[in-house]
Amino acid sequence: MTQRLLWLSLTEPQQQISSRLLMTNSSQLPLFDVDADLAKIVRERAGTFTDNMKLPIHRWFRYSAGFSAAWVEQLIKELEPQTILDPFAGSGTACIVADQLGVSSYAVEAHPFVYRLAKGKLSWNVDIYDFLAAIIEIKNFAANLKLKLPENIPLLLNKCYTEETLINLLKIRQAYLEIAPTLSKDLQFLIFLAVCAILRSSSYVGTAQWQYILPNKRKVKIYEPFDALDKQVSLMQEDMLYMQSFTRVSRANLIQGDARNLAGIPNNSIDLVISSPPYANNYDYADATRLEMTFWGEVNSWGDLHETVRKFLIRSSSQHVSKQKLSLDALIAESIIEPIKDELIPVCKELEAVRGTKGGNKAYHTMIAAYFADMASVFHSLRRVATDDCQICIVVGDSAPYGVYVPVEKWLGKLAIAAGFDNWSFEQIRQRNVKWKNRKHDVPLHEGRLWIESKIMAQSPSHKFGQALGKLLEDIVLDDILKPRLQQFAQTKNYYLDSQKARPARTGKKVTWEDKYGNKHDLDFVIEVDGTDEKLGRPVAFIESAWRRYTKHSKNKAQEIQGAILPIIELHHLSAPFYGVVLAGDFTKPALEQLKNNGFAVIYIPYKDVVSAFKTIDFDVAFDEDTPDDLYTTASKRLASLSSSDKETLRQALMQVSQKEVDIFMTTLRNSLERYITKIVILPLFGVRYEFESIDNALMELNTLNIDSPDGNFERFEVIVDYNNNDTIRATFQDKTVLADFLRKLDS
Repeated sequence: MTQRLLWLSLTEPQQQISSRLLMTNSSQLPLFDVDADLAKIVRERAGTFTDNMKLPIHRWFRYSAGFSAAWVEQLIKELEPQTILDPFAGSGTACIVADQLGVSSYAVEAHPFVYRLAKGKLSWNVDIYDFLAAIIEIKNFAANLKLKLPENIPLLLNKCYTEETLINLLKIRQAYLEIAPTLSKDLQFLIFLAVCAILRSSSYVGTAQWQYILPNKRKVKIYEPFDALDKQVSLMQEDMLYMQSFTRVSRANLIQGDARNLAGIPNNSIDLVISSPPYANNYDYADATRLEMTFWGEVNSWGDLHETVRKFLIRSSSQHVSKQKLSLDALIAESIIEPIKDELIPVCKELEAVRGTKGGNKAYHTMIAAYFADMASVFHSLRRVATDDCQICIVVGDSAPYGVYVPVEKWLGKLAIAAGFDNWSFEQIRQRNVKWKNRKHDVPLHEGRLWIESKIMAQSPSHKFGQALGKLLEDIVLDDILKPRLQQFAQTKNYYLDSQKARPARTGKKVTWEDKYGNKHDLDFVIEVDGTDEKLGRPVAFIESAWRRYTKHSKNKAQEIQGAILPIIELHHLSAPFYGVVLAGDFTKPALEQLKNNGFAVIYIPYKDVVSAFKTIDFDVAFDEDTPDDLYTTASKRLASLSSSDKETLRQALMQVSQKEVDIFMTTLRNSLERYITKIVILPLFGVRYEFESIDNALMELNTLNIDSPDGNFERFEVIVDYNNNDTIRATFQDKTVLADFLRKLDS
């Protein structure tokens, strides 16, 4: 009934939009309109947010430091990463695109206020009816408020709004603050963003979101705050319906933190970095949201920005370094900028000299040194979180403060190499400072993509051979040996087998499931009840695989598998699902026992058996850490050129050595999914609740309890379901209807 009432409360255009989007087929929708000019737009405007204002979710709030979502989409599709990172998240562009493509992502944002805006965008999967209900409640609350302007209104707000407009905005703010504590965190972020998004459209002065506030400029089109909120909510509702029509899960992990340390991001977890760090051009990113922060009472004046925001950011503005009173000699002495010191010092000294001739006396000399010291720290942190074959693509622009040229991409490239990356290259996308008549200097500048690669370990012949061998074994064991057995079993029992492939029921090719903590994990196989190509079913089996060449990493890999699978099993514990793992290579006995003791069914093909299988094609792969690189190189070439006949011989040999393991695995799977119930126990619990502050009090009361003639109210149902294969489900229910529904599903 609640949803029906909310539906009727929508405007007629909103109903039409909702109906159209809800009836859309659930298959993947195109993210952007593709036309003949797209390639040119993507190429030339990769570093701008302009085109994002036409795109769902992105258009909710324009952030001056944003970049092109179309470019991010193109990059992810070309490189097919498993996990991406944006260390300078801004308003979340990279994460939103990753969500649309079904790719896991991390992002870090240091600006506390912008972080909240990004969280708002990434809350697109909130229940739409909950969102609309909360907005209605806030509007009704605000409409009934009797509010007068406070005496000490910040000067910026007085300059930007008429008295009537400001009163209405403050009513909306007060209503939000009153109601927000009753809402979920995601819903709070979503509505917070909606209110922030109307602040500039309700102002009659120059408040465009790509510029500083211009109090002397007047706008032609102004929205009354409540009308602006209606317009914004309608836009957001439409975009949420669009996104939720093909996915309901966000795979984004947004962190409020510092790109210089990337705290909270696991080591060796990122295989693609897409970002646009602050430019060294004196733009004060702290000032970009001063209007919004002033409205919410987080700052009262420009002077508050440093402690509230700027001190957390990369030092890219003279305001920042001036406040910190930095010393050029101390900055140059930092060892982290040693790789560019010989080039950096003359530029900083020239800037220091020019500074004395300028009225503004801006500290560009220390700003440039501090900027590159900060970015050097960023690259060192990126090296920690990057995988062996990670690619980094960041949009950067060069700089010329006071007309003194700073080769930004060159120096950043050198700092990246010093941090442990392998190579860098620069791809120019557009020219800057060549057409404006009022420019402060005539030094031509450019903007482009800085590409950085980390292939040091991947280029090691032993590592390269190990990766190729592992991939070949995975293809043979999973796709040629196990998958046909799983498909046959699933078909005979009317189950659905999901594997890495395109499937309309989900986005991308990966089989991704969420655990009880909301984390997402990519798996090799999942068996579902009632699943189809177009519809996700109820998962009843999860299967993962892993390859390890040396035992020293095997326990860590076992723990990694457990950390991914077990929280998924806990989320779906009422189905008592099967979970298994396919291992090949060198795994220690403790690592294998750890998995088995935690309930995993295991197929294990030891490395010695792999070596034996390869001997059937006269290929010796019994290498170790002392094997010379040239032998690995030769082996890699042969591995890459194996004939179909060789691969079939290998398949037969591996099938023979793994036959017993696979048979046991399939028997365990069959017993798990073909089990039958031997007993159901339902315990309705009644009683009186007693609470104590100490053990002594509890023991004292325990002696007085009358267990022969108990009384009290109904508490809950305890349910125990036993199966013939010793599986047991234990569950608690408060409601008979829910319990009955659970029991019926046990038969499905």
